[in-house]
Amino acid sequence: MTSPTNPLERVVRTAVHPLVVLLDKMGVSPNGLTLLGLLLNLAAAGVLFTGELFWGAIAFLVASGFDMLDGALARRRNQTTTIGAFLDSTFDRLSESAVLLAILADVIRSGYGPAWLPVATAAALAGSLTVSYVRARAEAAGYECKVGWLERPERVVLLVAGLLAGRQVLGFVLFALAVLSWVTVFQRIVHVWRQRDA
Repeated sequence: MTSPTNPLERVVRTAVHPLVVLLDKMGVSPNGLTLLGLLLNLAAAGVLFTGELFWGAIAFLVASGFDMLDGALARRRNQTTTIGAFLDSTFDRLSESAVLLAILADVIRSGYGPAWLPVATAAALAGSLTVSYVRARAEAAGYECKVGWLERPERVVLLVAGLLAGRQVLGFVLFALAVLSWVTVFQRIVHVWRQRDA
């Protein structure tokens, strides 16, 4: 697997490297980490569903760390496989969907924020999934598609920051996630279109 082009991803990989070395020595399975990451993200979604945004943010941040560990561990062992990449990508989408759906449920139940906030939250969810889908379809067709302002690491950082800041700030963050996710979709479509005759 190639080295990351995303600056934030490079920083995170460097930060988690000592933990990856430790997990390797312990004999932990990369696919086991992938599954654990999904379970932790579902737990974080459960906390967010109750309206506990601060603790939900902490749980989501910890769970998101496992999204980096499994791939890094597989690369360290030269055990990157097609099924591993498939599970990692699929579980990432499930995790992100669960967290944003939990936030949407809290937005609707608590009634905080303007009337458009549930729509913005749903748009953020749809946009985040579409960003990943466009890349997957492009790469399946043989195109390179690692571009755009808001990839998964940036989405995680923004969402955690919004959750930690509280509901009033979170509303603006969700709106920004919605807009920037769809901008990223457009950027990727244009990027792939420009490669069609290359």
